[in-house]
Amino acid sequence: FKKNIKIISLCLMFALILGCTLTSTQVASAKTQELHATLMQKSNPIYRNIVKNNAPVAYKVKIKKKTIVIHGSLSNGYDDRQQVSNIGVHTYKLSSNVKYVSRGGEAPDQKMKKKEFKKYLKRNADSGLGLVLEFKQNKVAKVAIAS
Repeated sequence: FKKNIKIISLCLMFALILGCTLTSTQVASAKTQELHATLMQKSNPIYRNIVKNNAPVAYKVKIKKKTIVIHGSLSNGYDDRQQVSNIGVHTYKLSSNVKYVSRGGEAPDQKMKKKEFKKYLKRNADSGLGLVLEFKQNKVAKVAIAS
């Protein structure tokens, strides 16, 4: 059973890395900063393996009027040079025109209204999908859930 959990957690991390490779290239050329995490609840058996492997994980995300609050850890990349924050509560200011999207593969981002995105986030809180925050001028300009 433990071996299966390790295999599943490695597959989830690989899928997150593979799914967001194109996005990282696009963002680098736009000179913005990104932070990433895997959406996973603490109650999920895979959660411990993700944390043990020093991978970023968001176990609770709250979108408020002017901020986004992430409980968990975040990273600034997908390679060996990535830096993963400590697990804790991380609060970031939202841009006045923040965009909420879902994305996957090579398809264009699917834009959503804030209310719709919050419902989508709730449905995917334990999905293993990626949470991506894109920053411009030190504020979150785009929040994405990525496969």
